[in-house]
Amino acid sequence: MNILAIDTSTMISTVTIASNNEIIGDFNVNQQKTHSESLVPMIENLLDLLGMTIKDIDAFVISEGPGSFTGLRIGMTVAKTLAQVNEKKLIPISTLLALANNSSSEKLKAPMLDARGNRVYAAVYDKDYNEIIKEDLYEIEDFIKLVDDLKEDVELIGEISGKYCEQFKSAHTLPINFNNCIGKSLVRLGLIHINDSPDLFEISPNYLRKSQAEREYEKKNKV
Repeated sequence: MNILAIDTSTMISTVTIASNNEIIGDFNVNQQKTHSESLVPMIENLLDLLGMTIKDIDAFVISEGPGSFTGLRIGMTVAKTLAQVNEKKLIPISTLLALANNSSSEKLKAPMLDARGNRVYAAVYDKDYNEIIKEDLYEIEDFIKLVDDLKEDVELIGEISGKYCEQFKSAHTLPINFNNCIGKSLVRLGLIHINDSPDLFEISPNYLRKSQAEREYEKKNKV
């Protein structure tokens, strides 16, 4: 089975391909171009380097969010289009769960993404990746309290983790290779959930909050 995974939930565009439970290609690019400019060429180039075409892909995996509104929309649109045109499954996976899966330690894992304004998209998972603090948008102070109340050592995973690490009572950050580039984790989770694929037209980005445009509209119109 050939699987192609896509992540555009942060500034990094990721395309990963696995064949028969082996990662055979992994592109990760953090650049000034938007995902709309880089994603499709990355897919085409990686397939070409591997001597494959999109017809060789048996299933697609997409990081459904949370994360960048624009990035999630672009990635989801491309993934759904590829799955629909080629009549293949599309498996949505939580960005935070995939980030937690970058670590295989026995410790609690707290993946975090910057949501700006001293807020984070975050969750906490146990060693078996069961959610013990729900995936949500948190004020950083509130999330720190929830984590500290667990009274366990926690791994903070994500590029934003270093900014807040010292504010936790018992937490530590991981080396840079754990904190982004979740394509390999998406493939792993996609294989686990290969038989759980929902209806393609029911899959949508998990934003966890309204867009800035929606918030400004509601404020202006006092909705």
